[in-house]
Amino acid sequence: LMDFKGGKAELAEVTLAEDSPACDKTLNDLKFPRSATVVAVVRDEIVLVPTSDTILRAGDEVMVLITEDTEQAVQKILVG
Repeated sequence: LMDFKGGKAELAEVTLAEDSPACDKTLNDLKFPRSATVVAVVRDEIVLVPTSDTILRAGDEVMVLITEDTEQAVQKILVG
């Protein structure tokens, strides 16, 4: 994790497991909280700048800028 703005925002990284509820869904489908933004997806050692149409796959490293109040919601979306 990396802290921003005196700890009010963090950059979290999650590697998607095969059974992640986010697998094979677009970012738009996942309905992230307003104050959480997927800023990058690393797939096969290639960094992707995601759009709302980006489909997440098992093994993707998903980097999300989150605030403290969105951490649990983002974890539920990406990990289950």
